[in-house]
Amino acid sequence: MVRFLGATRPNPALKRTASPPLSFALDIYPMNLDDLVQSIPDSESNLRNQLAHWVDEWKRNEDSIEKLSYLVGKWHGNVWFKETDVSNKFYQDWVQFKAESIEGINGMTMNERLYAFGLFALWDSANEKAKSVIRAKLKANSR
Repeated sequence: MVRFLGATRPNPALKRTASPPLSFALDIYPMNLDDLVQSIPDSESNLRNQLAHWVDEWKRNEDSIEKLSYLVGKWHGNVWFKETDVSNKFYQDWVQFKAESIEGINGMTMNERLYAFGLFALWDSANEKAKSVIRAKLKANSR
């Protein structure tokens, strides 16, 4: 890079190389689905356990990420957190997760999708038919 009037410009003499995504370069990993569930504090452990149950069930069935979005939205709209601040924090985290991982899924590699939805363990233990179900669930069906 060459400094020019307070800005940086690429140096054409340097060979360009591919760089990792900014989040990985900065060692910042976005919240995944399991992190979202665990973000509910111990004071609301019954709600965290309910959501964990629904998320685990979603992971093991053939429902799409749109169904997951509906499920979590419906769950949040029908439960009562003891503290409004905890509910608001969860909602903020959910909206961010939804934007990054559900609405932004088309820009992700398969590994990023598996990470975002906490499906690495299922993927690693899956046979080819089960992997096909996971690919469809994550909108990665290229076959």
